[in-house]
Amino acid sequence: MSENIYTQGAYLEHNPTWHIEDSPWKARHIIEILRRNKIRPRTVVEIGSGAGEILRQLQLSLDAEAQLVGYEVSPQAIALSQARANQALRFVQGDFLSASTEYFDLVLMIDLIEHLEDYLGFLRAVRPRGEYKLLHIPLDLSVQTVLRMEPILRVRRQVGHLHYFTKEL
Repeated sequence: MSENIYTQGAYLEHNPTWHIEDSPWKARHIIEILRRNKIRPRTVVEIGSGAGEILRQLQLSLDAEAQLVGYEVSPQAIALSQARANQALRFVQGDFLSASTEYFDLVLMIDLIEHLEDYLGFLRAVRPRGEYKLLHIPLDLSVQTVLRMEPILRVRRQVGHLHYFTKEL
C-alpha cells in the first residue's frame, strides 16, 4: 500500500465524508485531555488533517488567539478542508516533515500512524517538532479480526491501514 490511495483519490472514493462525522467526538476527547492536563496550546498542528474538521472543532474550544495548521498529503482532502480555513486555521498540502520546520505547542496525530510504513521512524522525527504530542490510534486488532481476517483486509482496502494495534501494543 502506498501513498497513492490518498493522492490519487481512492481514499475519497471509499470514504466520501473523509470521516468528518467522527470529528466532534475526537475533538471533545482532545479538549478533555488538554483541560485535564492544564495544557493551553497557542500553536497546534495536525499531521494528516484530512478534511480539517477536527481542527475546526478544536478551534471553537481553544483560546481565540490560537493558531492551527493542518498538513495533509491528499489533494482531495485539502480541497475539502479549504471551506474550514480562516485567519487562524490554515491547511497545507504536503508532508509535514518535508514541508515545515515550525515548532508547535501541540502536535496531533489522529488516526495517522497506522497508515505509515515506518511509523516508529516518523514518531522519532516528529518528537523534536513540538512540546506535546497527542495520538489517537484505532484498535483494530482482536482475536475475532485475526480469526476472520476479512475485517482486517476490509480496513486495509477501505482506509489503508498498514499496521494494527491493540491496547497493549
